[in-house]
Amino acid sequence: MIKKFILHFHTVNRHRFKVFKLCIKAGIPYRGLVHDLSKYSPVEFFESVKYFSGDHSPIENAKKAQGYSKAWLHHKGHNYILVWS
Repeated sequence: MIKKFILHFHTVNRHRFKVFKLCIKAGIPYRGLVHDLSKYSPVEFFESVKYFSGDHSPIENAKKAQGYSKAWLHHKGHNYILVWS
């Protein structure tokens, strides 16, 4: 479980850094900085650690095992994109 914790933490950090670099190029560095902060919340992080496999999203594994994913439901509700007109 500790190994999965560390590997998942590394995966989230790597993803956020890649998004941050792309957002800097797009001229929206703040959005890149705050992107996916909810992935560190207990409901998302610990479910993802539990179902972490390293080769695809743990959300898929949670959905197969439980029929739904609390992490995905939380993530959808906390990561909306502001659209400026």
